[in-house]
Amino acid sequence: MIIAALRAAATPCATALLATLAASAPAAAQIYPEREVRIIVPTAPGGAIDIVARVIGEKLSQKWGKAVVIENKAGAGMRIGADAAAKSPPDGYTLLVAHDGTLAMSAVVYPDLPFDPQRDFVPLAMMTAIPGVLLVNNAVQARSIKELIAFAKSNPGRLNHASGGTATLLWLELFKAMAGIDIANVPFRGGAPAITGVMAGQVEMLFADIATANPGLSSGKLRALGVTSAKRAKTLSEIPTIDEAGVPGYDVATWVGAFAPEGTPPAIVGTIEAGIKEALATPEVRSRLEGLGMDIRSGTAQEMRTVLDRDINQWGKLIREKNIKIVQ
Repeated sequence: MIIAALRAAATPCATALLATLAASAPAAAQIYPEREVRIIVPTAPGGAIDIVARVIGEKLSQKWGKAVVIENKAGAGMRIGADAAAKSPPDGYTLLVAHDGTLAMSAVVYPDLPFDPQRDFVPLAMMTAIPGVLLVNNAVQARSIKELIAFAKSNPGRLNHASGGTATLLWLELFKAMAGIDIANVPFRGGAPAITGVMAGQVEMLFADIATANPGLSSGKLRALGVTSAKRAKTLSEIPTIDEAGVPGYDVATWVGAFAPEGTPPAIVGTIEAGIKEALATPEVRSRLEGLGMDIRSGTAQEMRTVLDRDINQWGKLIREKNIKIVQ
């Protein structure tokens, strides 16, 4: 509308202003970034979100010649970090790396969410997808999913689950609803602290994505009973799926994506998206992330936007249909 009016005016001043407006978007992309870029991770260090952010951030820093700093802002089911990112200046210098629990699930779990995942963020890239695993402390006598369910039915509320955020909490609630059991939930400030709590025997069990679970699995202090996805995980091929092991139809996994505050200039969004796609295509990044059990995704903003919208609808429908009650 403004540009059309300037063309109609056809004055020298209007022509000069029109040229400035037309050149501003490409110029923004050409000079970005001019300084340090901050990536907010809404969990404690060590979990899957943190790992992906650091691996991709390192590549972006190398490409851009500017520091890319990871800032962990854990707490309140990842709402603190996500809210801080949503309320940051939309200039491309504060980004969010988060997963489905941070945005898609929080949108249907917390009625007082201080941000709107679809309205307050611009998707930048869909980066990885990660199957989950159900782990128990070695002190737990159950050696299979069926034995765990039998124990939980005989001892309602006796088992405690460590949740690192909304995603693992909903995985638990879905498992409880489908298996007809009662397991108490204990919140932790991220996936890595939750793993540590189960390893220390503070809590008996947890759901975690495979990347976050790796330290616990390699410690020998935790035992994997089942994988959450419909197909067995490549890195844990000997572990049956929960669907196979006694809860038919159980199928969940997580994704990790990048976002910017709403209002970030499209040219800058395009620059970041291109940088992430390039990073994900490098052999060293693929090898590192796939070695942790992650599947590399497209790196596109469009896939991230589509998946976010789909998951908000699907999780909301699931909670209503299964009458899942989230104790917060």
